[in-house]
Amino acid sequence: MRFETKPRNSDRQNNRARGEEKLYRTFFKKKIEYLKTFFKSRNIRILSFCLGAGFFLFLLIPAPSFPPDYSTMVLDRNGAILHVSLNKKEQWCLPPDGEFKIPDKLKKAVLEYEDRWFFRHAGVNPVSIVRAAAQNARAGGVQSGASTITMQAARLSRPKPRTVPNKIFEVLQALKLEGLHSKQFIFRLYLDHAPYGRNVVGVGAASYRYFGKPPDRLSWAEAACLAVLPNNPGLIAPGRRTDLLKKKRDALLNRLARRGILGSETLELSLLEPVPSESRPFFSAARHLARRLEMRDGQAGGIVRTTLDMETQLRAEAIVRDHVAGRLMPLGIRNAAALAVETASGKVLAYVGSQNFFDSENNGQVDGVESPRSSGSLLKPFLYALAMDEGILLPQTEIMDVPTYYGAFSPSNASERYDGLVTVKEALVRSLNVPAVRVLHSLGIAPFYAFLRSAGVNTLFRAPDDYGLPLILGGAEVTVWNMAALFRGLGMLGRFAPLQIIENRTEQKPEPDQRRGRSLISPGACWLTLNMLRELKRPEAEYYWELYQSSRPLAWKTGTSYGQRDAWAAGVSPQWTVVVWTGNFTGEGNANVAGGSCAGTLLFALYNALSQQKSRDWFAAPAEDLDPVTLCLETGYLAGPCCDPSKTLVTDAPRFMKSLKLCPYHRRVFLSSPGDSSMEVCAACWQPDRTVEADMLAYPADVAQFLRESGKTVSDIPPHNPACPAGTSGDMLEILYPQENARLWIPRDLNGELQKVTLRAAHREKEILIYWYLDDRYLGSTQKRHNKACLLSKGRHTLHVVDGDGNTARIRFTAESGG
Repeated sequence: MRFETKPRNSDRQNNRARGEEKLYRTFFKKKIEYLKTFFKSRNIRILSFCLGAGFFLFLLIPAPSFPPDYSTMVLDRNGAILHVSLNKKEQWCLPPDGEFKIPDKLKKAVLEYEDRWFFRHAGVNPVSIVRAAAQNARAGGVQSGASTITMQAARLSRPKPRTVPNKIFEVLQALKLEGLHSKQFIFRLYLDHAPYGRNVVGVGAASYRYFGKPPDRLSWAEAACLAVLPNNPGLIAPGRRTDLLKKKRDALLNRLARRGILGSETLELSLLEPVPSESRPFFSAARHLARRLEMRDGQAGGIVRTTLDMETQLRAEAIVRDHVAGRLMPLGIRNAAALAVETASGKVLAYVGSQNFFDSENNGQVDGVESPRSSGSLLKPFLYALAMDEGILLPQTEIMDVPTYYGAFSPSNASERYDGLVTVKEALVRSLNVPAVRVLHSLGIAPFYAFLRSAGVNTLFRAPDDYGLPLILGGAEVTVWNMAALFRGLGMLGRFAPLQIIENRTEQKPEPDQRRGRSLISPGACWLTLNMLRELKRPEAEYYWELYQSSRPLAWKTGTSYGQRDAWAAGVSPQWTVVVWTGNFTGEGNANVAGGSCAGTLLFALYNALSQQKSRDWFAAPAEDLDPVTLCLETGYLAGPCCDPSKTLVTDAPRFMKSLKLCPYHRRVFLSSPGDSSMEVCAACWQPDRTVEADMLAYPADVAQFLRESGKTVSDIPPHNPACPAGTSGDMLEILYPQENARLWIPRDLNGELQKVTLRAAHREKEILIYWYLDDRYLGSTQKRHNKACLLSKGRHTLHVVDGDGNTARIRFTAESGG
């Protein structure tokens, strides 16, 4: 009997492995032999050539790109849309926003309708291609294109007929797009450039034009509506085939519900929502600024984030519009412009270019903020602040307000009256012209002109001497923008920097000089000037502003240009800088144009409407830039040895100002003995044992006369001893007009006859009688008011005046006449 044993499992496995190894060895041996034969043939060369050519062609295929032809979208500081403009193709196409996050509702609706497998394929969906080919074959025509979102984005970048070569090109572009960018980028690229009917391109523009809201606030029904629109925008654009649009939208909503994306209740409510039947206009504010920014950097289109605040802008526009319509229009004043700026940051929060952009009848599209106009008296605060640093004056200093002549130029006050002497504070508060011109003459035209240019006034196109002394009275061309920068610099205590209208969202911080500006006036001089401007009386209902607890102080100034063409008002507080202009853009004068009543009332309407911070009402004194000085209480100059010590004033002055001169009006005089004290004596006529000293206030003759005419008491200095061999005092009598070597033009009246010219003189004593001589011809005498009218012949003349005490004054001048 034979016994056979079964092979063990390990033996069977080894046998099977050896068999498989033999089989694989035989298979690969045949394959290797086949490959050797193939590579020896020309097929490999053909295949290599085809692959290389295909790869080279793939590299040559341009990646899909869109020309930067977008609408300009102007946003406020919080991202709210202020204005949107059409692009070059007259389309609404919002620029891509890198910070925009695609809303979940819109994303799911578009993917369900256009390309469910978008995030899984590589730009081309083979299943869709096979399905589309079968559908087209059964239908005998093109029924489905099998385009993915990536392929559609490629096609949108270069629209072309739907042919097989173009489809192949589209596929290659889609593959290249997938290789270069992320899925999120491609999806957003499609949404930003998809057509949505009419002239609406991009989901952002469609969301605002059809639903009046941003994409992140769309409902499911609205998102589904925008998802189906690009499929055939010309056929089912809102307002044309709303029934078909609703049918497609509802079908998509039902698909979303079947896939569990929408609940039954949400579906039911969404189906009830109507589809849009018409497009809506974009909200628009600050149109003048928007137009200014549309071509920023020479290129149209893009997102411009401004510093404006929507609420503040709308409130300012309404106030300016109502003020012009209700108050100025009946007076024949048709236009106004305004600017509201944060003093600390220099950011513009409200920009009102005119009373109404669409008021074409009254030139509403003119941008009054950027239009150069005559400055009126608006530059005077800066002149006085600069003069403080130069040691010319302080707020308490008395400066001359008398008839003044600089060649052919003779400034006059608006009231056509003179006070003799006024303090700087009074001259600024009353906006007197003669003192301002005299201060500019002392400071110098060139330094003041250089300050204006350095502070940002870019509208001065003439040389300093071409402007001359009228520069301070409105001879300069300035804009609302310029004046806001100037007054903001005053509120920043002398640091002048450009205003900011574009929001800086970069991480890089500006340089300190760019952020804080250039120091052009000392903090002390600015603070003293602000305190003077605070004293201006407010117009109308604002007159008693201090009685109301809710009111806030404001340093403000008005200005009215020559011919009453421009009315200005500018104000600055620690929080706000506001500048207002009113007038007519056409430039004609109007007797009703006045800084206080026209622009001042509008200024305070705007200022009171702005939000106010209670933490800081007024500017803090710059203690490190102020030093005490002792002034003569009667004249406002440094107290000198002849000033009364009991009549002095200790006040603040800029620490680094040049030295203020000593009181020029108090002087020491020598009088004859008390028994005969009516005579002033000098070294040539005094008697030592019968002479006393006295410190007296002695004003020049012209100042003393106008002080008396303005109702002020002036103490007379006793006349000089007439028996003095040295002669009489030379400052008792003065000829005011004409001046030495003046050239007078004699006017003619309507019948051609020459008119009289009024000659003027002044005497230090009140009741004195003076006698007039012209070319040794006696003209008569005057008392108290020394004005004499006479006819002048053409040629050279000598004017001679003399009083009863022997004081004389003599000048020579030339008279000319036409014809």
